[in-house]
Amino acid sequence: MKETSGKMKRSNKEQKFLEGFSIREELIPGDLGYLAYLHAKIYHKECGYDLEFEGYVCKTFYEFTNRYSPERDRFFIAEKDGEMIGNIAILGHTQEEAQLRWFLISPECRGFGLGQILFQKAMEFCREKGYEKVWLLTTSDQEKATAMYTREGFEQVSEEAISMWGRELVEKRLELHVK
Repeated sequence: MKETSGKMKRSNKEQKFLEGFSIREELIPGDLGYLAYLHAKIYHKECGYDLEFEGYVCKTFYEFTNRYSPERDRFFIAEKDGEMIGNIAILGHTQEEAQLRWFLISPECRGFGLGQILFQKAMEFCREKGYEKVWLLTTSDQEKATAMYTREGFEQVSEEAISMWGRELVEKRLELHVK
């Protein structure tokens, strides 16, 4: 996508793909289970993450359900032809601070601008709620995602070597001061 006059110009390929897709913001039963499945399946194939990763994702969703508040938290779930194809979530931790989590686009749906659309919706929500800072955790093997976050203004504030999910990784914390 190219930006012209403050608007994103989409290629014909992107426009065609984006026809018939929608974004919903309400969670319904089955969403978190399906998102856990997608994370486990995609990250195993792309990164070699093991079963421990799936358990970790399930645990984070369980913890989320115990504190969920539609007033401070928001999911942006992309669907095409009735199938979930992507997601991004914002979890409010304080009145000033939120976390970006579970950002994922199905591999066959990447490269059409969907991730940018979801990311912009998430940032709009953060501005609406008055969050001053958004942070996220990622790993060293997520180079494309880290590059996208950096382009959007996130800065790395810390990193730590970790051994988890069947891999030796570096976990990075990135932060963005919302404008």
